[in-house]
Amino acid sequence: MFQAEKLLLMNAVIRKNRASSTLARLLRTGFFHPFDANVFSSRIEQVKPWQQEYESARWDTIAQRFKKIVDEIGFLPSASAESAGYIEAESTVEEIEEILEALIEKRNNLQQKLTDSEALLSKRVVYLPISVKAEHTFIHIEYGEIQADKMSVLENLLVNIPHVLIPAETRNRSVLLFVVVLKKDVGTFEKIKKEIGWISAVDVVVSDIPIEEQKLKIERLKDEIKKINADIREISNRYRNILDKIAVSLNIHQKLNQAKKHTYITETTTILSGWIPEQEKQSASEIIKNSDPVAHTEFIPAELSGVSAEEIPVKMNHNRFIKPFELIVGTYGIPRYGTIDPTLFVAISFLLMFGAMFGDIGHGAVFLVTGLLMLWRTKNGLRQAGALVSYVGLSSIVFGFLYGSFFGIEFNPLWINPMEDISVLFRACVSFGVLLLTAGIFLNITNFVINKDIRSVFFDKAGLFSGLVYWAGIGLAAGFIAKRGGAVIKITAIIFSICILAIFFNSLINSVREKEGMLVGLIESFLHIFEIIIGYLANTVSFIRISAFALNHFGFFMTIFAISDILKNAGMSGLSIPFMVLGNIFILLLEGLVVMIQCLRLNYYEFFSRFFIPGKSLYQPLVLKANSEDIKQYLS
Repeated sequence: MFQAEKLLLMNAVIRKNRASSTLARLLRTGFFHPFDANVFSSRIEQVKPWQQEYESARWDTIAQRFKKIVDEIGFLPSASAESAGYIEAESTVEEIEEILEALIEKRNNLQQKLTDSEALLSKRVVYLPISVKAEHTFIHIEYGEIQADKMSVLENLLVNIPHVLIPAETRNRSVLLFVVVLKKDVGTFEKIKKEIGWISAVDVVVSDIPIEEQKLKIERLKDEIKKINADIREISNRYRNILDKIAVSLNIHQKLNQAKKHTYITETTTILSGWIPEQEKQSASEIIKNSDPVAHTEFIPAELSGVSAEEIPVKMNHNRFIKPFELIVGTYGIPRYGTIDPTLFVAISFLLMFGAMFGDIGHGAVFLVTGLLMLWRTKNGLRQAGALVSYVGLSSIVFGFLYGSFFGIEFNPLWINPMEDISVLFRACVSFGVLLLTAGIFLNITNFVINKDIRSVFFDKAGLFSGLVYWAGIGLAAGFIAKRGGAVIKITAIIFSICILAIFFNSLINSVREKEGMLVGLIESFLHIFEIIIGYLANTVSFIRISAFALNHFGFFMTIFAISDILKNAGMSGLSIPFMVLGNIFILLLEGLVVMIQCLRLNYYEFFSRFFIPGKSLYQPLVLKANSEDIKQYLS
């Protein structure tokens, strides 16, 4: 619980023809985290990185084609199915591709016609049963606009030549019309156009199909496209069984390839490495032995593996009650393998700080119910967040009883009323800060002891001497405030002075060793001491914000009740209750968020900064959910 779970680095040399089946069995266990075997393979001659085999490359091609198919037909694999062999998978994919190709081509053609028809109707369309684009032998067709009051003039001018005049539509005192004349009279018509102010209708689209018929055509095209889409989706049902089998095979292929990328090979062997929990050593050993009796396997404790501590993956080891707080730690970083995991400490400190700043039974109950709903209605990471919200709700309820507050309505508190016992609240919050900083110092010392860095145990900024300076400083400040002297204060002052001198001379010696000069060393040593003292002082004072936000919480309630009374006195009692409801919602949303941020800040910057050593990656084993028969079918 205080450290990540112990891991072993498993290295194995296996005959090449047994590598795939061995890896598959390891991945089925759910505890094998592949690691680059180059670290181990450097001890073996003529080793090269894994290269994809012909069969694997063929499955890659199937995977690409399969993805296009399932994206098109909307197929979702079922949870359980057998696997498919390569020949069966390829023939099925090819068959479906042929069906899809014909349907998609037909759909694309219909879609183009639909697009063209809709584009046509989006313009100014006029129906004319004669094609104006066709080349006619004896007649000339032209369309345009003239002023409505010029219609009679046009008719008089055309009286001496054979013509057909077809008014199409009238808008804004203009008439759109078609004129049909003989080709021999085109010259005469051109003169008439100038005389009456003829305007060419460039925005008009002439169609020889009636508008209503065009709309019906669009509906028919849409129906045909829907039918084709239904036919495409039906492929998913018709081929479901075999598609499920192919999906299983491709999952096996993907996971094996992902694991093989970390392996190295010789002419006859495959070298694989991976991290496993210490308690799984026997299981892993039996899998290797059963897969290849002549295989060579070694299990090395992570700390002795030669892999740097930050490169070793971290497997958190928490029960389901503490696990939600991994979200808070994970947001800051991953604790390095072998160092202290602060999750349990965060669980305690976060809940205490949140409850202290947001103590109210009613508000806590709202958070509790919200968290339980999240647990009930969501999955995975959101469930963890739901548990976290439930926990802070419970903490708020507990502090609500301690403060005597239910939606701001006060009753006899079990501890204090924050507005009446401000000094008690301030002392409690500062004392909590001292305890949390002290825990950070002890955790930091523990980390250095684990890593056998004895010098840092004593001289780090959060080491033993700095901690003694902090605690002795607190003792001297308390004695000064209480105006007490005596032997205890004298001894405390001596401890304070000795630790200051030890830190000072250690810093000075380091500066001289680094050839920075005596003067620079003296300045750096004074600044180092000053930084330690100011840092602890600022960190401790920072915890006063807990009491400040507790008072702020009650202050919001007082403001809401005061405005509610003003509304009542002003004869607006009907607005009083809605205002109180909205005010509580405001507190829950805004102040709840701010308090959450303050809890994170105090943990991250005041607590974690004392000891946290980051790693790089979490332990994430590759998991292959397939039975042995499926794997055999895939490998055959």
